[in-house]
Amino acid sequence: MSISNTDIALTQAVSNLAVAAEVLERVGKTTRQSTKPAAPRRGLSRTEAANYIGVSPTKFDTMVKTTTMPAPVRIGSRTVWDILALDEAFDILAAPTGGNSWDNWR
Repeated sequence: MSISNTDIALTQAVSNLAVAAEVLERVGKTTRQSTKPAAPRRGLSRTEAANYIGVSPTKFDTMVKTTTMPAPVRIGSRTVWDILALDEAFDILAAPTGGNSWDNWR
């Protein structure tokens, strides 16, 4: 049984979902001290965006430079990445190239 690029992409996608869940859990823990429920964050810092898609900040910078990942948005003095744009770019990266990749896991 050989491992295809699609299998690797799916494995990385699952790993990235685990990282995203961890980030969301940490955000929830830090805001639970408030009496108001935490609002979900849509803008992520460079480091958060890199963690969200599962790469190092340096690799993320390269991906932004090559337009594999979206450019940031400036809000005043802050530079943030839109989580919806990150999801869209990641979906394109992780899209299977054909066939049912789950068949290879059997």
